[in-house]
Formats: sequence, C-alpha cells, structure tokens
Amino acid sequence: MMINRLAKVISAATVLAMAVSLAPQSASAQTVSSTPQPAPAQQQPVSVLEELPPGRVSSPVNGFPEDTLEFNINTSAPNSSAPNNAKIFYGAIQNPVYIDEPSPGIDNSTETRKEYKFNPGDLKVSPVEISDELRDVLNQSRDDQGPSSFENKYGNTVVKYESRLEDNSNPKNFVNFAFYAPATEPFTNLNSLSVFNASNLTPFLNSQGQVRFPKYLSPLNGPLLDPQPNTTLLSLTPIPDNVTKVPEPAATASLLGFGIVSTALLRKRNKRLETSLSNGQR
Repeated sequence: MMINRLAKVISAATVLAMAVSLAPQSASAQTVSSTPQPAPAQQQPVSVLEELPPGRVSSPVNGFPEDTLEFNINTSAPNSSAPNNAKIFYGAIQNPVYIDEPSPGIDNSTETRKEYKFNPGDLKVSPVEISDELRDVLNQSRDDQGPSSFENKYGNTVVKYESRLEDNSNPKNFVNFAFYAPATEPFTNLNSLSVFNASNLTPFLNSQGQVRFPKYLSPLNGPLLDPQPNTTLLSLTPIPDNVTKVPEPAATASLLGFGIVSTALLRKRNKRLETSLSNGQR
C-alpha cells in the first residue's frame, strides 16, 4: 500500500512539474501599481520580464554630477487627461533612488554615501512651447560622453516629461526632474508610455544601447530649473518589448524520462513484493 501511494505521488508530481515547464510564459512586462493589489485567486504564469524594468533610467544631478537618480518607467501605467493637452501617468516612476555620493576633493571622513528611496511617482507628459534660447540649449546639449540622441532635432514645440518624487520622512525629502523629447514620432503619442519600448527607440540608440535626453534634475530638496548649456544628460536603457521563456527540450525530456523510469521501478518492485507475499501465504 505504501509503495502504491509513493508511486502515485511521484507520478502526480512529475505530471505537475511537466505542466509547469511546458506552460507558456507571459511575454509582456507586469504592471506595477503604486497601491497594493489583492492577490489573485489562482497563480498566474510568471513572466520572464517580471524582474526586469520596462526602462532603466539613470541621470546625474545638475550641479552635483557625482550624485545620481535612478528609476524604472512602467510603460503600462494608467493615465488621465490634464489641462493644456497633458497626460498624467499614475505610478509610472517606479523604484526611484537618489544616490548622494561624498563630494570629491573634501577630506571629511564622516561623509558617507547615502541613498534616498522615494515613493513611486506620477509622470506628466505635455506638449509645450519653448523659447529660442531653450531650443538652442536642447539642440546643443552634451556631456563628456557625447551629445544627446536628438542633437539639432528640437523645434519650438517639444514634449516634456516631468515628475516630483518624495519619500515618507518628516519633513519630506524630494527631487524634481524634467526631460525633453522632440515633437516627432514616436513621442507625439501622448496617450501611452509605450514610446519608451525598445521597438520605438531603436532609431535613437547609441553604441551603448542607450537613448539620451536633455534634462534638468534638481539637487535633493532643490528647485527645478530649465536645462543649462553643457548640462548632463538623462540616459534610458530600453529592453525588448516581448521576451518569451521557452523550456529547454533536453530538460523537458529528462524530466519526462525521470518520471517514467521512477514509476516503472516502483511498480516492478511492488509486483515483486506482492509475488513474494503470495508465495509466503501458500
């Protein structure tokens, strides 16, 4: 009886493992909300993109280039309309971290690296008219790594992306930032953040696989100003739109073989035991 039960358990476990291995994985990135969501009643397939951000953004701070702000962009964030043809994408800024490095050249052993983790933030996207002076700054923006991905492509109408990030301290720590895209495709689509998917950004990638935007990022708890000449740039590293995880054929075959062999051996052993007991009763 025990052997029969063990054989059934192993057979069931093998079938379950095979089903999990063969089940297709979701190809789209998971949407991350700024508010907790109830757990689903049934377990869903896990996307291979679940641990990867839709877009990874890194930006030095204006005036403090040793400090950086890093965050992810949730391209599936819900949105609503705002005045002046703007859109607000709720919780689009995910996992924001402000990294405050010790100032270079200062001999201060008490100054250490600090990280400020902010709450998820909303991203405002709007078409804006800019001055000739700001247009020239955007067209000429560069840093020690080279120009922006949109050198000499800005007109007097641009697409502005802006956000304010805060933490839960008292008083709150905060940063403001804005970056700018030319008013051309795909950025003129203000209804979706899918413009930051790799398929839309491929024409603008540099040799490091990044898209670089002119921006202004305020120091911690500082005001937001317009970009200045020779400003540092905001770098975004996109990931592929669709990645499907397919189980290795060899691994699936090995799993199938293990289940068949294990069950056959147990049944064979069970049959021998039953024969032995039958002979003993005679």
